[in-house]
Amino acid sequence: MEASTNPFNIPRDEEIFKHREEEKMRKTEARLAALQAPVAQKSTFASRMQATATDEARELLRQLRPPQGTGKLGPTIAASSAAPERRKEKENMTDFIAKKREIFLLQMSLDTKRAEIKKLEERARQREEALKKSEQMLEEDALRFDAFLKENDEKVQEAIKRAEVEAKAKQDKVLEIKRLNTAVAALRSEMNKYEEQLEDCRKYKDFLDSITPQEWFEQQAQKLQRRKDAMMAEWQATCEEVRKRKEVAMAAKAKAENDYANARTQQEAERAEKAHKDAITYLKEVMKEKEPPPPNLDFKVNPDEEEMYFHDPSQLLAVYQELEESNLFYIQNAQETEEALEELRAKYRDTRARMDAEVESLNAQVVSLQGAIDAAQSKSRRLKDRTIENVGALTLSMGNTVAGAGAISLDQLTTKVADVYVRCGFDADASIGTLQMLTNIESKLEEYLVVVDALPGEYVDSMEKSREKDRRKIARDEKLALQQREHEARMQRALERASAPVFKKTGKPVMARSQPLQKKKVVQQDDRNDDEAELEAYLARDML
Repeated sequence: MEASTNPFNIPRDEEIFKHREEEKMRKTEARLAALQAPVAQKSTFASRMQATATDEARELLRQLRPPQGTGKLGPTIAASSAAPERRKEKENMTDFIAKKREIFLLQMSLDTKRAEIKKLEERARQREEALKKSEQMLEEDALRFDAFLKENDEKVQEAIKRAEVEAKAKQDKVLEIKRLNTAVAALRSEMNKYEEQLEDCRKYKDFLDSITPQEWFEQQAQKLQRRKDAMMAEWQATCEEVRKRKEVAMAAKAKAENDYANARTQQEAERAEKAHKDAITYLKEVMKEKEPPPPNLDFKVNPDEEEMYFHDPSQLLAVYQELEESNLFYIQNAQETEEALEELRAKYRDTRARMDAEVESLNAQVVSLQGAIDAAQSKSRRLKDRTIENVGALTLSMGNTVAGAGAISLDQLTTKVADVYVRCGFDADASIGTLQMLTNIESKLEEYLVVVDALPGEYVDSMEKSREKDRRKIARDEKLALQQREHEARMQRALERASAPVFKKTGKPVMARSQPLQKKKVVQQDDRNDDEAELEAYLARDML
């Protein structure tokens, strides 16, 4: 118990470990308490690292700080460590050294902490000085800012004044521009008025020129030509005068040189020399003179200087009377022409009305004819479709049907009808249609039938038999000729196949094509009447 209360005794090992465990638990509790503490009481890692004293050091300083009742020099550590309950027992040297060591360590720790306190105080003083400098700089900046604001206010006031002056000057300029624009508009209106007056004057002048006699213009042209001739003569006279002065000066110089060369006495030589100098001076003055430029003869008379033919209104009235007398014939012709024109207009209106009526009637006829044409075309299309559908009905044959005989097209039928038309004794005419030819043939046939009815019956029967025999003979001959041509064609194809080279098949044989689809044939009912069937049969028989 006594050993534990002595601060200079070294604790045992188990007490040291126990102290460590207690210290660890205390730190853990402090960390948990810091975690649960409010945000305002928490500290950051940087603040903890910058702290100059720990909680233990502060607690130790509070313990070592003397009470308030003591003086400046408090009790020393040795005196404070000397408790009234100082032990009386003897201590060995090791305990004494350990205690001294602890005292030294505590004294060194206190010295270190005092030095750290001084350093912190020095740092605080430096910071205070820096704050004072910053405050001074802030005050200077505030003074400069105030000066800047004051200067800026002065500049703003000056700018406002200048802006007011400029605005006033601008307003004055705008007013001046408006005034000038008004003056310009007035001048333009006045110029337009003068231009209109000038245009009117030009019209009047052109009118006066149109009624002015041609002799007046010829006189003015002659006068202008005389003026140009006078200017040209004056220029030529001036040039001739300049040339004469130059020739006279050259002659005087030559004479002075000749006199100077032929002088015999001193006086003659001096006079000749003086005359030579005068001649040279005069020649220089004359040579400086230049011929004037030729006058410009392309000028025209100034309108202000141009003379007018009319000087008295009576002249204009006299011209009007002459023009009126000369134009009476033209006025009478114009009136007659207007009357004729009016008659022509009346005739034109009548003719136009009559032609319009005729056009309307012709248009009605055209419409009716167009309807008839459309009906005929529709009938033709029906007959053509019926002919194409019933091709077998128009097959040419003689007795038994010839195998392979082709159908007759519409063009062939038309050609055959034209041939029959010519054979019936009519003239060939391309403008006649097939139906018209058939009509003519029918009328001709009716005439022949009338004639045949008048003939004896035996003669008619004998002629029919002979004609039937001839027709059969012709058909038989045509059939034999056709068979002969087909036989010759087959022989020719056989010879060509025999003379052709033998073709040997190589490779895979070609597969046979599939059978085409069998289309169902639709048999259409023949809705033709007996007359049409009889006509087609007759035509097919007659074409043989």
